[in-house]
Amino acid sequence: MSLSISVRNLSHIRRKIESGKYASADEVLVTALALLDERDDTLDRELPDMRERVRIGTQQADAGELIPAGEVFEELRHRNAAAAKQDT
Repeated sequence: MSLSISVRNLSHIRRKIESGKYASADEVLVTALALLDERDDTLDRELPDMRERVRIGTQQADAGELIPAGEVFEELRHRNAAAAKQDT
């Protein structure tokens, strides 16, 4: 197999090695590919549910079953405030 790596990506790999966090280009690539696999697995698991939620939301919107934006933002403000209190 032959690999072609752009100058930009090669520079990125070198910076990772120079940081001391990775011992070799292979280690950088192994880590990057593992993270890519993890992301792909997450998308494969979550995407069907997201599509279904969008489908349901679209149907509800088409039927006029909407919540006023002010109510939505007020609820989000309350949730954020509650979450901020838990973090302290």
